[in-house]
Amino acid sequence: MKISTLALVALLGSASAAAQAQPAQPSPDALARQAVELMMQALQGAIANLPQYAPPEIDADGNITIRRLNPPRSTGQVPSRKDDGLSL
Repeated sequence: MKISTLALVALLGSASAAAQAQPAQPSPDALARQAVELMMQALQGAIANLPQYAPPEIDADGNITIRRLNPPRSTGQVPSRKDDGLSL
C-alpha cells in the first residue's frame, strides 16, 4: 500500500511540474489582435512602396510625359547582361 501511495504522489508531483513547465497559451483574442496588427504593418509597408507620379505633361510635339516622383531605390546589383529588346 505504501508503494502505491508513493507512486501516486510521485505521479502527481511530476504532472504538476510538467504543467508548470508549459508556457501560458495566449488567448484567441490576443492572437487575432496580433495578426491584425501584423497585417496592418504589412499594408502600410506596401502602400509606402507604391510609386507616385506627377500629372501628365504634353509637350509641343504631342508627346505625353508622366514623371515619377519617387524613383526606385538602387539595389546595388549590376545586371547580368544588357537587354537590347526583342530579337525576332
